[in-house]
Amino acid sequence: MYIEKCWTEVYKVVSARYVCGNITKVFVCNDKVSFCLSETEISLSEAEINTIRKYWKKVADKNPNLFDGVVLSVKSVEKLSHGIKIELEKTHYSHMTYVMNHKNENITKCRAVAVGGSIVTVDGYYVFGKMSNHTSFPNVIQCIGGGLSEEDIFDGDPVHTFLRECKEEIGLTGEDIVSIDDKKYFYIRENQSTVGICYIAKIGLTKETLLHRFEETATDGEIEALVFVNETYEAMSDLLMQQSLVDYAKVIFEKQLLDKSFSDIREYDFSKNQ
Repeated sequence: MYIEKCWTEVYKVVSARYVCGNITKVFVCNDKVSFCLSETEISLSEAEINTIRKYWKKVADKNPNLFDGVVLSVKSVEKLSHGIKIELEKTHYSHMTYVMNHKNENITKCRAVAVGGSIVTVDGYYVFGKMSNHTSFPNVIQCIGGGLSEEDIFDGDPVHTFLRECKEEIGLTGEDIVSIDDKKYFYIRENQSTVGICYIAKIGLTKETLLHRFEETATDGEIEALVFVNETYEAMSDLLMQQSLVDYAKVIFEKQLLDKSFSDIREYDFSKNQ
């Protein structure tokens, strides 16, 4: 029992470290981004399938709330004159989490896609969510968002994932959003293990109104609590000191505080396993 408990805690620490302490590059993107879904799935060898299956059994036994659903992974990226087109292919959550927690092993890569947003209330607070203990990333402070779902790409626009996650995680509807900036951030974790998009969204609700909405209507239970940070230098500096803050947010807000520029996503070579 003691060994099993230790293994569970190690898994949680490793998972949290993956999203909080990874080597993550952030780029600015002013182009239109569109997704399309390939008819193929990531092909794993029989040995890889067996390895992942054994690992997932341990994970699921310790956390029955986890679900081995479909994950969409980047297959290819095409930079067009009018935007960026990303082709996706299917794999499973077990594959993604294995890659996430065994980064030095020689296994077929999964470049999972996540979409979220930096939300700002009408009275000047940035909104973050603290992840619940039963999730894969307990106590991690992150922007509101989550994994790209197949249902979100009916017209290719990734913003639908952000809007869906806002509704599910904190009870925020599209009508509450005043504006979503055309400029967005791409974040890419070490070895392209995650490719994410972070929007900048302003809402017409105050901190207190949003908190009440969250307590009354949030549905999925992934967010344990909301974290509000006002736009002052001191408050943002304190946020950056939090070890549990998700890695891409650290990069974005640190660069903003130091008034540093971001490279354009078109300068990044997706064909290399950087």
